[in-house]
Amino acid sequence: MQSVSKEISRRNFYAFIWHASLLAVAKNFMDVDTVIPSMLINAGGTQIHVGILTAIMIGGSRFSQLLFAPAVSGASRKKPLLLGGISVRILSLAGTAFLFLGIQSFSPSVLITLIFIIISIFSVSGAFASLPFTDILGKSIREGQRKQFFSLRQIISSVGIFGSAFFVREVLSRHPYPDNYTRVFFFAAGFLFLASLGFWMLKEFIPQDYTPVKQSFRDVFIELKHNKRLQYFLISINTLGLGIGILPFVLLYSRGFRELSSQFIGNLLIAKTLGLILAGLWLFYRGGKVRYHRMMQSMVVLGILSVAIAWAFPGMTTSYILSLFAGGLFLSLYQIIQSGVLLEISSIHNRSLYTAIAGAGSILPVIFPLLGGALIGIIGFHFFFAIYVVLMATSVVFIQKLNCKK
Repeated sequence: MQSVSKEISRRNFYAFIWHASLLAVAKNFMDVDTVIPSMLINAGGTQIHVGILTAIMIGGSRFSQLLFAPAVSGASRKKPLLLGGISVRILSLAGTAFLFLGIQSFSPSVLITLIFIIISIFSVSGAFASLPFTDILGKSIREGQRKQFFSLRQIISSVGIFGSAFFVREVLSRHPYPDNYTRVFFFAAGFLFLASLGFWMLKEFIPQDYTPVKQSFRDVFIELKHNKRLQYFLISINTLGLGIGILPFVLLYSRGFRELSSQFIGNLLIAKTLGLILAGLWLFYRGGKVRYHRMMQSMVVLGILSVAIAWAFPGMTTSYILSLFAGGLFLSLYQIIQSGVLLEISSIHNRSLYTAIAGAGSILPVIFPLLGGALIGIIGFHFFFAIYVVLMATSVVFIQKLNCKK
């Protein structure tokens, strides 16, 4: 099949880097592990609400990807779909800011309901946009540049996230509630809009011999039945994926030992961001020599540490900072693994379908936080964290079977 030219690949490389750079700044203003959960808690949310919201943000909306995948895979041009998805995402952030601007007009129950609705729209639009994003990324940047792109994106993103973390902390601490959250989400919408300009600069590459194939639910079962690597990949991201939703519960756990002040939230955000940066730097210099399955093995250790440190030393502020730092390292690796391994095991014809399967197939990361709030109320934090550690440890078996070559 015809491959993308060096010129187009280079242009798209920098367009994606532009998006990643500005998105990095926006991410801290809409951080799913600190800012959004603390927003919900301050609005009157309970541990049940935190569990539901975390499930929505992590992947509850990804089930909708199976509905979107046939339309996306059947479209010859994916760029308009990508721009549509990111635009809805921007509007949902602006809607959250306006919600807190008029917070006095709502009762706590109505406010929480509206938060759920807006964050659901935010999550679904992101899940939809990820389908054309992955497809365009896979065919518009040369294969030899992909790992370089992932590592460079991670470094630039991490630096941007680190710088904005201090800004977010200042906004949260200098302004009273709810004015601080109004400002935070206006900034989030603004920076995400600037990030979206990178997508407008993309030159989508469509091979002359490429014929879009509209795939159906039947194709999902066929792929799952015959592709063993896809099966092991799904199991791996289910167990490893628990780590992307555990940090809000570490934050909730800390509330039993200290106040969730804006300064404390800001410090945790900085610790997490520092982990993202250091992992990104390591991947940039070592990424070409380290195979994906080695990175996944490291993620198992980091995923366990992100809970174990705070769990072992609950009365120490430093323990929560170290837990968030380990969580940042984990999340940095997860972002690369999720994209890199998916591109390795898929092709130009089935990439949208595989992205949808990976999203909708991430069942445990959705169910675990959804049930987490109820489980904690029944069995307590100690047994909840123990279940998490055991499930995370089982990832090792399936990582070995997946055995990524690149």
